[in-house]
Amino acid sequence: FVKIDGDKVQHIGGLGIGGGTLQGLSRLLLKTHDIHQVSELAEKGDVTRVNLQIGDICNTALPDLPVSATASLFGKADSNASQEDIACGIIYTVLQTIGGAAVLSALNSPIKDFVLIGNLTQLPQCREVFSKMEAIYHVHFHIPPYAEYRTAIGAALAYVKERQG
Repeated sequence: FVKIDGDKVQHIGGLGIGGGTLQGLSRLLLKTHDIHQVSELAEKGDVTRVNLQIGDICNTALPDLPVSATASLFGKADSNASQEDIACGIIYTVLQTIGGAAVLSALNSPIKDFVLIGNLTQLPQCREVFSKMEAIYHVHFHIPPYAEYRTAIGAALAYVKERQG
């Protein structure tokens, strides 16, 4: 996580969950690490069949938490879960963890806007997951054009700036 305030750039911290986690869990649970295949499976899946939701444990919404909010990632999974539901659960696990960590990194600060970059932003499920999180946490997740290339672009610009001294 990087905080940018004008010209000031500050490294906040990191998280060991991302594309590698998605591939590793997919390899273990789905016997493939092909992200495109996992994403296609997930599009046919239903995350509510593997994730425990607030509504599964409570009859009414909690303050600031709708009954559709996740209570436990993979908390409802069983041996009868379909490959599609598992794929959906893996993607939600990775994306919700990233989004939740971003929100927690900005607690007690005025930060309400987060810019998402990298290849995971290209997953069809990305916008769905983050729009739900926006509603719960009252924040905004932005996915800029060419988000999958932004890290490389930033590295190239930093190199050019350093060379120009």
